[in-house]
Amino acid sequence: MQRSYFLGGSGPDGFETAFWDENKTGYGFLLKGGPGTGKSTLMKKVAAAFSGEQVSVYHCASDPQSLDAVVLEERGVYVADATAPHERDVSLPFVSGELVNLADCVTPDKLNHADTLRYYGENRRLHALARNGIAGAVALNELTESIGKNALLTKKLDGFAERFAKKLLPKKGRGEGIIRNRQLTALTPAGRLTLCPEGWKLVLLYDPFYAASHRLLQLISDYAAENRHICEVSCSITQHERPVSGLLLPEAECAVLSVQSKEPEMLPESAQTVSTERFYDRSKLREQRTLSRFCIKSASAVSEQTVSLLAEALHIHDLLEKNYIAAMNPKKLNEKTAAVITEIMKFPRRSLL
Repeated sequence: MQRSYFLGGSGPDGFETAFWDENKTGYGFLLKGGPGTGKSTLMKKVAAAFSGEQVSVYHCASDPQSLDAVVLEERGVYVADATAPHERDVSLPFVSGELVNLADCVTPDKLNHADTLRYYGENRRLHALARNGIAGAVALNELTESIGKNALLTKKLDGFAERFAKKLLPKKGRGEGIIRNRQLTALTPAGRLTLCPEGWKLVLLYDPFYAASHRLLQLISDYAAENRHICEVSCSITQHERPVSGLLLPEAECAVLSVQSKEPEMLPESAQTVSTERFYDRSKLREQRTLSRFCIKSASAVSEQTVSLLAEALHIHDLLEKNYIAAMNPKKLNEKTAAVITEIMKFPRRSLL
């Protein structure tokens, strides 16, 4: 069984990810090497080699077709891209993990150094502009949420939350109540993209003011943990407080997501939509109508421009990759991939909740 997530993404304070904390007890094969040196290819082959097991694959927000990590859940082993912007080292070599240097597979004489430096600099410039755009959208979204919090009918929302949670999770869970941090949504070159398991029930909480849906999701995750359910929590990396913006409830095969549009892109039409309008004091919202409309419209425009910058950065990144791919030694890469798979085989499988 394979599940998909994002490793993280750009937030107001730089690249954000909970991956390293969530996997701190695992054994890691940390991949080092520039773009195009085969990191994603190696990870895809690892995932394929262990396809009969529970595998979690983590996509790159800057290029969702590429992988940033693969976790063999039953073996407590992961393989991850440990280069910038999510650079990582091994704390205890060959005890907590080991480095796999894919730069060894590059033939330097075949690399176009001038083009490589030019593309690298341009890619960095575009990502810096994109981060500025994200910071601007964050400021606008947080102002919108503050308007929502001021108008929130907390007592009414909290009463609904427990009833709604019971409807989603009517029975006691199988374990002690586990909350895992998983990133479901990221701003990508194709727009805001959410990864949800196929065939699961999908519930969308429509909320242009964020406040009600964020509080509702937090209360549902609290209820799930208290009643011994497994709950996977996705936090918003584009807000400083990191509120809960999505949930996966594996035992119910249900995903619950906060959305700001009634027609969210790239999500199935069969999804159940729950409006949060009833949980706001409309008179208080009317007092701030001009400001909230400005914030919502401006944030949407800034996000659109940011997506364009990310798409341009991906194009430059693809050119940068081509330089390295042309200089790669495929035989060496295959040998390293086979060696990693062989080492992973030595870790025994264990039962999971």
